[in-house]
Order: sequence, then structure tokens, then C-alpha cells
Amino acid sequence: MTRDSLLQMLRLVLLLPENRDAGLLQWRISILRSIQLATLTLGALTMIAHTQFPIPDQTLILVADALTLLCLAALTFAPQLSHQIRAWLFLFLIYFFWFWMFSQVDVVSIIYLLSVPVFAAMLVSLRAGIIMLTLACVGLFVMGLTYSPDFVIGAAEAMSPLQTWSMMVVNFAFCATLLTLACGVLLNRLELALALRRQAEERSRELTQHMQQMEKLQAVGTLASGVAHDFNNILTIIMSLTEAVKDQHPAPAATKQLDQVLLASERGRDIVRQMLMFSRQSLSGRELIDLNNVLTQMEPLLRAQLPAGARLQVCIEDASTPCWINANASEIQQVLMNLTSNAVLALTPDRQAAADAQITISVAALNPDDALLTKLSLDSNKSYASVTVHDNGVGIPPAVISRLFEPFFTTREPGEGTGLGLASSHGIISALGGGINVTSEVGIGSDFRFVLPLAAPTDVVTETDAASPTTTSPRPIDQLPILLVDDEPLILGTARAILEHMGYPVTAVSSAADARAALAEQEFALVITDFSMPGENGVSLIRHARALQPDIPVILVSGLGQIDELDDDTAANRLVMLPKPYKKQDLLNAIERLL
Repeated sequence: MTRDSLLQMLRLVLLLPENRDAGLLQWRISILRSIQLATLTLGALTMIAHTQFPIPDQTLILVADALTLLCLAALTFAPQLSHQIRAWLFLFLIYFFWFWMFSQVDVVSIIYLLSVPVFAAMLVSLRAGIIMLTLACVGLFVMGLTYSPDFVIGAAEAMSPLQTWSMMVVNFAFCATLLTLACGVLLNRLELALALRRQAEERSRELTQHMQQMEKLQAVGTLASGVAHDFNNILTIIMSLTEAVKDQHPAPAATKQLDQVLLASERGRDIVRQMLMFSRQSLSGRELIDLNNVLTQMEPLLRAQLPAGARLQVCIEDASTPCWINANASEIQQVLMNLTSNAVLALTPDRQAAADAQITISVAALNPDDALLTKLSLDSNKSYASVTVHDNGVGIPPAVISRLFEPFFTTREPGEGTGLGLASSHGIISALGGGINVTSEVGIGSDFRFVLPLAAPTDVVTETDAASPTTTSPRPIDQLPILLVDDEPLILGTARAILEHMGYPVTAVSSAADARAALAEQEFALVITDFSMPGENGVSLIRHARALQPDIPVILVSGLGQIDELDDDTAANRLVMLPKPYKKQDLLNAIERLL
């Protein structure tokens, strides 16, 4: 028999639990320490009293008390003893002291025996209390018949010694059981309460960290939104003026340089759009799409990102059933591309060379009781689909995981990344009403799992069965002018020049108040208005224009992404969203769609 098996057998015999609550164990240690110190103090005072007022024929008892106190002192102050060993030795010391006292003073010593199971339940466990209660009852019965066979209750002929000690044991067991159960159950409930409190504290700490992270991301997102608005205005001016100069000077050398300016402006536009996605403001409208279909269409493009030796596995839980979500396909594609690119970077060259590198993308329905919903603070009453991007790469340290979704945070070398990929992915998923979670183990791999709410069945039926909305015939453009509204003078002048160059009559104003005055004086074929303006925004101006001309088409220009103030009725009634920055052809295409 090995040492481990012997210890395991001893643990089973003593009914010692494998794991104990750390908080309750400290309480038990403190209780045992207090009992030992109190016993030593009171025992010492008793010994002093006995020496001052000696009792005849009690020398053996005094010697037994002294020896017991010495053993207790050694046990109390003995170093390197675990609580379990110290507690059991203390219990057996009291038990054997009772043996000695019973042999000297009979039934009076039963108070010592009563404390044994109570202390066992208090210091070790309820099971230990039951064990010591059984030993106490057996010991009391045997010792009574052995040392006090003549002890009877009432008349000597009323009960035999066997009946006498049977009654004594029954009464002792009754009282001791009540006390033992009371202590044991009380401490068991306390242990459960401590465990529940610890779980609640851990959950509260996780939620606090999650809320702090969300607040930090929201604050940075608000900042990004404000920066994006001003930057989009600047890019719109640069792109419009560049195209104007390009039209005026069609020389090949100048055209090539101006094309480079336009290309750089478009790259800046893409960065601003990523910032807007991070701030949870989508630039594109949402529609009912099949998540399974988006992943299937993206698979060849995702495989193209993989280095030689790496494999991509796509797993769809139920490919035959569409997974409908309300989103924009390009946004979901961007999230998948960002997460896959992140997984590719985690695959080390040695694993690629060993053909062990693998990325797995899986789509599955999420159970309503899944712990991830609670962790992400999502509504468990809704239905969700989860997409997991797994890699067996180098893993992510915990310190890095806490900063993964911060904008401009990157672990790549300078110049190799903007640090907006994961931040914009987080913003997209959050804007769609979902959440994203990361689990990773260094040297093993990482799991990026994002959750999206499924479209309601009624939305699916409505979307698939609804007919295309009807539109009224626009007025001839050559009869009525276009009302152009923008508070940025350079954008206003450039857009006006573009429209007039294309032959459109234009009335250009720089505020919503001037636009209201113009609308009161005459009718217009089209309103092109900026959303963010001092005093009154573009949505309010649209409502005023529709009150005067119900069928007037509108182009709403914005550099802020999705506009919450824009209700469905207004958006569906001959309105086109034109995101900043825009080029000349973007503006002309929007006009062509409406007129």
C-alpha cells in the first residue's frame, strides 16, 4: 500500500473533505485557538485554586489535570501542525481525559464527554461530530458497566445496571445529538453562505470590470465620433477640391498626382469608418441576412489569408436552416476578416512548418441558459447565434486580453497595424445588440466568440413577404432648384459648384434657419442637407420640409454614421443617406436614385 493510498484511506475513515472553504477554515482555526487558550487559562487558574485550597484525596486528579494541561500547551504551541491534525488531537485529548476522570469521579465527568462531539462538529465537520458522538456513547456505556455497575437511579431494585446505563446513554445521546447537529448544521449553512458570497463577489467583480471596460470604450467611442465628424468634413473638402482641380487640369502628370491625393483621402476615409464602427455607429443600413450564407461566401476569401501550412475549417451547426440576423453583410464580413487576420498572426512559423496550424470558424445557436449571455450582460429572453474563431497559436497573455478592444492598441511592430481591427469589430457587434468574449491560454490557442441576436420570426416573415415600396414620380429637375444646406462654407461652395457644373439649379444656404426661409418662399425638387449643424439638425429640417412638401426627396449627408433620430417612416420615404466624405460621383449617384 502506497503512502498516498494510506492517506486517502485515513481521510475516508476520518471523513475529512477533499476541499474546504478557506474562509470557514480560518474561522475554525480561530475557534480552536480561542478554545485552547481559554482552556489553558482556566485550567491554570483551577490548578492555582487547588494548590491554595487543597482537597483531600485528590492528588491523582491534580496530577491528571496538570498532565492534561501540559499536553494541551504542547499541542497549542506546537509548530507546523495543520488544523485538521491539531483539532483531532485536541478531541482525543479531551476524550481520554474523560476516561481518567470517569474512573475517579463517575458520572460528574460526563460534562467533559458532552463537549467532545460538539467540539468535533464545530472544529472539523458535522461528520466528525457524528463519529465522536458514536464513540462517546459507546465509551459511556462501557465505562458505566465497568467502573460503576452499582450506580442506579431511584431504588436499587428498580433497574439493573444494564438498564441504568442504557437509559443514561440514551439521554446523553439525545442531548449531545441536539447540540452536535445545531453546531454542525449552523457551520454547514455558514460554509454555504460563505461560498455563495464568494461567488457573488467574483461575479460582482467581473461585472464591475466589464462595466468599467464598457464605460471606457464608450468614452473613447464618443471621442472617436466627434473626431470623425470633423475629419470627415476635412476629407470631403479635400476630395471635392481635388476632383474639381482634376477636371480643370486634365494633364496626365497632374492627374496622376491628384489621383494619389484621392487615394490617400480614401484611406483616411476607411480609417474614419473604422473609428465610427468602434463607436457603435454604423455607416450602412441593416437588413435581414443569413449569417450562414455570409460565412459560406467569405470562406474562399478567408482561406486566401492563410499562410502555407495552415488550415481553415468552417463548421456550421445547422447549414440547412438559415440563421437570420438584422445586420449589414459588409460589417459581418469585416468582423470575420479582422478576427481571422488576428488568428493568422497568432500562428507561429514553427507550427506552420509542422502543418499543425489550424483556424476553426464555427456557427451555432446559443442556449438561453448559456453563461456567456450573463457574462456579456445580454438579454437571456432573446435568441442568439454565436460565431467562434479558434486558433491553436501562441495564445494571449491576460494583461493583453484586457486591452484587446482598445482603439489603437496593437502588439504588432510599428507600421504593421493601426490597432483598430478588434476595436471596430467590438463596436460593430455591440451596435448590433451582441457581445464578444475572448478566452486564451498561452501556448495553447485563443477563442474569439461573438454573439448576435437572431431576428424575430415575425421579422423574417415580414422581410421575405413584403413588397417593394412604391414611390411617387419626381418633378422635372429643370423646373425646380435643389436646396443645398451645409454649415461648412468650403463643402457648401464645392458641392454647389459640382451641381451647377452638371446643370442643376441650386439654392445654397449655410443654416437650417435660412433653409426654412427658403422653403417658405418656394418649392424645391430636392433637399440636400447636412445632419450636424448648429441650432437645428438635418432630421428636424427634413420633417419641416416634408410638412410643406410631403413628397420632396431628400439626401441626408452625415459624417457620424447611423442616426438614431431618423425614424423608419422618414427613412423609407424617398431619402438617401450619403456618408461623408463623398466624391462627386457619389453625390451624383444619390441624386440619380431620387430624381
